[in-house]
Amino acid sequence: MAIYGSLKTMELGDILQWLYLRGKTGVLLLKSGDYEKKLAIREGKLRYGTSENPKERLGPYLRKFAGVPEKELKSAIKLSKDQNISLGAAIVSTGIMSKEKVNEILTRLIEEIVYNSFVDSEGYFRFEEREEEIPFEVNVEVQELLLEGYERKDELSEIKKYIPSMDIKFTVIREPEDNDEFISLIKDGKTLKQISDKLQMVDFDVLKKAHELVQTGVLKKAGEASEEVMKERTSFLQLKAGAEAFYREGRLRESLSLYEKLLELDPGDMETANRIEEINRIMKMGEVDGKDVPKLKIQGDEFQNLELSPQEGFVVSRINGAWNISQIVKLCPFPEETTKGIIKILIARGIVGI
Repeated sequence: MAIYGSLKTMELGDILQWLYLRGKTGVLLLKSGDYEKKLAIREGKLRYGTSENPKERLGPYLRKFAGVPEKELKSAIKLSKDQNISLGAAIVSTGIMSKEKVNEILTRLIEEIVYNSFVDSEGYFRFEEREEEIPFEVNVEVQELLLEGYERKDELSEIKKYIPSMDIKFTVIREPEDNDEFISLIKDGKTLKQISDKLQMVDFDVLKKAHELVQTGVLKKAGEASEEVMKERTSFLQLKAGAEAFYREGRLRESLSLYEKLLELDPGDMETANRIEEINRIMKMGEVDGKDVPKLKIQGDEFQNLELSPQEGFVVSRINGAWNISQIVKLCPFPEETTKGIIKILIARGIVGI
């Protein structure tokens, strides 16, 4: 059975600590904003990791921190696609770098992916106990990750007391000795978010550098770029989190209402459109009869592949093939409509039958 939840209620550090202490093997998926990260865990240790964030991909990392020339990197990327192999394997195959050096760079990148995830307070996680085939295997001690990750989180907390968002612009008040591209973009009136995208730097590194330049008297705040944009972004994320929470709790009407608002804000969001269609289909099932006796349609190992919220898991634990829906409603610590909504969701997903 997959373990699923919000990073607000269970932080990444707590998740990694639990996996380490239990010696778990599986895949930890982290979803924050538009990007997903995948961490391969074996016997409690981090063995591999990938990220959809362009700033946390191996290609840019090799170019920026290992000095791999653009031409050679493009050649390796082409080989990777043509032969359907990992970029790391292609780098070794073309002779650009030894396997040992690639492992060293990959280890640093994977550590950075995890460190950057410590500062993500919005998002979801899912852990699945299964073996994952990986192109390279690194050996990262989780305890060391926890120490550095929490340090960065504390550091970011202090930085955000002065720089609360990435939508802030700065003014150069003293010319620094090293007038790099970061400073040039500041002079061009770019926000930290725009600088992050332009330089392919993760948010933490941009915030840290801006804060250091403020502390040394190079920069001062010029104001925030667009409060309306910031409010809309925050509102959208809150709506999406609320809509998913309502759905997972079986509160279908509330969930549908929020998902419809989300679709108005982003008509092209197919994930939201599909969820609305799914909720409407479930609601058209009508009310379940309290006298009906629900039965589980899957058993044993099949549960390993399921993604159940805590509420869904609780309801499933009360379905024994003998109690009817009215009895199950009384045994669940949720409103009757919520419990029945969860049962309808489980029926629609093929987990439960009547």
